[in-house]
Amino acid sequence: MSGRIPPEVIQQIIRQRFGSFRACYETGLRTNPDLQGRVSVRFVINSDGSVGTASNGGSDLPDTTVVSCIVRAFAGMIFPQPEGGIVTVTYPIQFAPTDPPASPSAGGSSTSSSPA
Repeated sequence: MSGRIPPEVIQQIIRQRFGSFRACYETGLRTNPDLQGRVSVRFVINSDGSVGTASNGGSDLPDTTVVSCIVRAFAGMIFPQPEGGIVTVTYPIQFAPTDPPASPSAGGSSTSSSPA
């Protein structure tokens, strides 16, 4: 069986964690003030709402330490229990040095279901 969580619920929960993602990015800015790019995180929401796995989902940000930090921040997230099984999500976040301090711009999320 495959699960489902409304995309707007996923986006809301991820936006609540932007401080963690921004902290990772700001660490990278200290060594490269021009650092910019997209971090795409692919993660699985288990049937209990916990994140089972999180990995790089095709990021183009050239700092692997920052990408890894952001991927790790997804690992501790909790979502509502999906209806009908687990859910696989790929979520892109765009970073640029001119972003306001507290909110990197976020792309939409694309979700796909996986067998439970």
